[in-house]
Amino acid sequence: MMIMKSHLSEEIQIAAERQAAFFRVLSNSQRVMILWLIAERAQTASEIALATGSSLATTGHHLRILEFNDLVESRREQNDSYYYLADNKITRDCLVFKSKPKEMLMKINLV
Repeated sequence: MMIMKSHLSEEIQIAAERQAAFFRVLSNSQRVMILWLIAERAQTASEIALATGSSLATTGHHLRILEFNDLVESRREQNDSYYYLADNKITRDCLVFKSKPKEMLMKINLV
Protein backbone atom coordinates (compact mmCIF):
# COMPACT_ATOMS: atom_id res chain seq x y z
CA MET A 1 0.00 0.00 0.00
CA MET A 2 1.36 3.40 -0.98
CA ILE A 3 1.01 6.30 1.47
CA MET A 4 0.30 9.63 -0.18
CA LYS A 5 1.94 12.75 1.16
CA SER A 6 -0.38 15.68 1.73
CA HIS A 7 0.17 18.75 -0.39
CA LEU A 8 -1.38 20.92 2.30
CA SER A 9 0.89 22.91 4.58
CA GLU A 10 1.46 21.85 8.17
CA GLU A 11 -0.29 25.06 9.24
CA ILE A 12 -3.47 24.04 7.39
CA GLN A 13 -3.31 20.53 8.84
CA ILE A 14 -2.98 21.95 12.38
CA ALA A 15 -5.91 24.31 11.76
CA ALA A 16 -8.01 21.37 10.57
CA GLU A 17 -7.14 19.40 13.72
CA ARG A 18 -8.17 22.37 15.89
CA GLN A 19 -11.49 22.64 14.05
CA ALA A 20 -12.10 18.90 14.46
CA ALA A 21 -11.41 19.15 18.21
CA PHE A 22 -13.81 22.09 18.47
CA PHE A 23 -16.55 20.13 16.69
CA ARG A 24 -16.00 17.17 19.05
CA VAL A 25 -16.70 19.51 21.97
CA LEU A 26 -19.93 20.69 20.30
CA SER A 27 -20.95 17.17 19.28
CA ASN A 28 -22.62 16.65 22.66
CA SER A 29 -26.16 18.04 22.89
CA GLN A 30 -25.87 18.67 26.66
CA ARG A 31 -22.87 20.93 26.08
CA VAL A 32 -24.71 22.83 23.35
CA MET A 33 -27.68 23.38 25.69
CA ILE A 34 -25.32 24.59 28.43
CA LEU A 35 -23.79 27.07 26.01
CA TRP A 36 -27.24 28.33 24.99
CA LEU A 37 -28.18 28.81 28.63
CA ILE A 38 -25.10 30.70 29.70
CA ALA A 39 -25.02 32.79 26.52
CA GLU A 40 -28.06 34.57 27.96
CA ARG A 41 -26.75 35.09 31.51
CA ALA A 42 -24.20 33.69 33.95
CA GLN A 43 -25.53 30.72 35.94
CA THR A 44 -24.38 28.36 38.66
CA ALA A 45 -23.82 24.68 37.96
CA SER A 46 -26.97 23.92 40.00
CA GLU A 47 -29.07 26.26 37.85
CA ILE A 48 -27.65 24.73 34.69
CA ALA A 49 -28.26 21.17 35.94
CA LEU A 50 -31.86 22.02 36.83
CA ALA A 51 -32.53 23.67 33.46
CA THR A 52 -31.01 20.82 31.43
CA GLY A 53 -32.33 17.98 33.58
CA SER A 54 -28.83 16.63 34.20
CA SER A 55 -27.16 15.64 37.43
CA LEU A 56 -24.81 18.11 39.07
CA ALA A 57 -21.89 15.72 38.46
CA THR A 58 -22.66 15.43 34.74
CA THR A 59 -23.11 19.19 34.44
CA GLY A 60 -19.78 19.77 36.18
CA HIS A 61 -18.08 17.35 33.78
CA HIS A 62 -19.44 19.22 30.75
CA LEU A 63 -18.53 22.60 32.24
CA ARG A 64 -14.91 21.46 32.75
CA ILE A 65 -14.70 20.35 29.11
CA LEU A 66 -16.15 23.67 27.94
CA GLU A 67 -13.76 25.65 30.17
CA PHE A 68 -10.76 23.63 29.00
CA ASN A 69 -11.70 24.46 25.40
CA ASP A 70 -12.03 28.21 26.12
CA LEU A 71 -15.78 28.35 25.50
CA VAL A 72 -16.79 28.97 29.12
CA GLU A 73 -15.30 30.98 31.96
CA SER A 74 -16.29 31.18 35.60
CA ARG A 75 -16.18 33.65 38.43
CA ARG A 76 -16.51 33.02 42.13
CA GLU A 77 -19.07 34.94 44.19
CA GLN A 78 -19.06 33.96 47.86
CA ASN A 79 -19.94 30.23 47.87
CA ASP A 80 -21.04 29.98 44.24
CA SER A 81 -19.25 29.76 40.92
CA TYR A 82 -21.03 31.43 38.04
CA TYR A 83 -20.39 30.16 34.53
CA TYR A 84 -20.64 32.40 31.50
CA LEU A 85 -19.77 32.35 27.84
CA ALA A 86 -16.15 33.26 27.16
CA ASP A 87 -15.69 36.42 25.15
CA ASN A 88 -13.41 35.42 22.32
CA LYS A 89 -13.41 35.07 18.54
CA ILE A 90 -14.72 31.51 18.71
CA THR A 91 -17.81 32.38 20.72
CA ARG A 92 -18.51 35.63 18.86
CA ASP A 93 -18.39 33.98 15.42
CA CYS A 94 -19.98 30.62 16.23
CA LEU A 95 -23.39 30.05 14.65
CA VAL A 96 -24.36 27.72 17.50
CA PHE A 97 -25.06 30.77 19.65
CA LYS A 98 -26.99 32.54 16.91
CA SER A 99 -29.46 29.70 16.33
CA LYS A 100 -30.95 29.01 19.76
CA PRO A 101 -34.49 27.60 19.62
CA LYS A 102 -37.21 29.98 20.88
CA GLU A 103 -38.33 27.32 23.38
CA MET A 104 -34.86 27.40 24.97
CA LEU A 105 -35.04 31.17 25.25
CA MET A 106 -38.41 30.90 27.00
CA LYS A 107 -37.05 28.25 29.38
CA ILE A 108 -34.05 30.41 30.21
CA ASN A 109 -36.32 33.21 31.30
CA LEU A 110 -38.26 30.84 33.58
CA VAL A 111 -35.22 29.56 35.47
